[in-house]
Amino acid sequence: MERRFRVVNRAWIVTVALLSGAILVGCEGFEETTDTPSETAAPAAASGVVTREASVPASGDLLADTDWYLVEIQSMDDAVGTTRPVDPSVYTMRLNSDGTVNMRLDCNRANGTWTNEPSADPSNGSFEFGPLATTRALCPPPNLDEQIAAQAEHIRGYLLKDSRLYLSLMADGGIFVWEARVPFETEPDARLETAILQASPDHTTAIVEIDNRVARYLYSRFDLDGDGRDEVFVYLLGSVFCGSGGCTLMLFTDRDNGYSLVNTFPISRTPIIVSNVRTDGWANLVRPESGGGASPSYVTHVFDGERYVEDGRVPAETAPEGTRCLAGDFTFDDGIPLEPRN
Repeated sequence: MERRFRVVNRAWIVTVALLSGAILVGCEGFEETTDTPSETAAPAAASGVVTREASVPASGDLLADTDWYLVEIQSMDDAVGTTRPVDPSVYTMRLNSDGTVNMRLDCNRANGTWTNEPSADPSNGSFEFGPLATTRALCPPPNLDEQIAAQAEHIRGYLLKDSRLYLSLMADGGIFVWEARVPFETEPDARLETAILQASPDHTTAIVEIDNRVARYLYSRFDLDGDGRDEVFVYLLGSVFCGSGGCTLMLFTDRDNGYSLVNTFPISRTPIIVSNVRTDGWANLVRPESGGGASPSYVTHVFDGERYVEDGRVPAETAPEGTRCLAGDFTFDDGIPLEPRN
């Protein structure tokens, strides 16, 4: 099977034969807004042309081995304003410590290199992508994949601030704003599975025999209360755990005596956004909700000393700030098998 790739900062096309199966996944749309960027919308990223060859980032680089979601593109042209994807999870970027970059651009993929030169303050400096090879699937309009691929070669600066990465285009051409995400774990955790099953009395062998599928789970770790020990988000996939509004989300603490359940959200969508705002020492959580005839919205949860409780909603068009956990388009084939109790 042959697919065409393009090198976005050259005027020619490279054809690459792929022997493996298709890597593309379903695409979701986005909406464009014409908001005029406010003076406080985003700090300007550092500028400066990188003239050295692409190389492996220095050890200890703040950007190495980090994962990001695109939250908006700020134009310096007031007539264009700010463009925001409705679902940031379809625009992702992984900056690897070996100097390579992997991107998901809607229904396409891009791979290449990156390099940076931190200033005296390592949270900002110069930044540049090398040539990016991208797949050329036609994503349903409107989309951002071609714009990102075409403008990536003009990025010249970066700034890290409040869990966001600002990549600035040369000549004040605009700013790509990315938000940090926490990759989910891929290895089974037997202790965690025991805790999940104890909290899931309906997940039995009889249910699996009817459905003929074993449920699966995804999990991601994040220190919500700042005590140096991670809490664990668990997203359960399968007919017994999912409905039209999403699937079951659980939150556990991980302590020396095992996992303890903090919250169960019976129906939830992803990603889970860990806010920079805290209540009673714990980070606030924000979840997207939609389905069942309800208007899409983000639900904020605050910690009341024992568990998280709902504390308000905002429209889906208002993208909350924070770190995204368990983000992606998941199916019942994703994640780790969760064997039921007998």
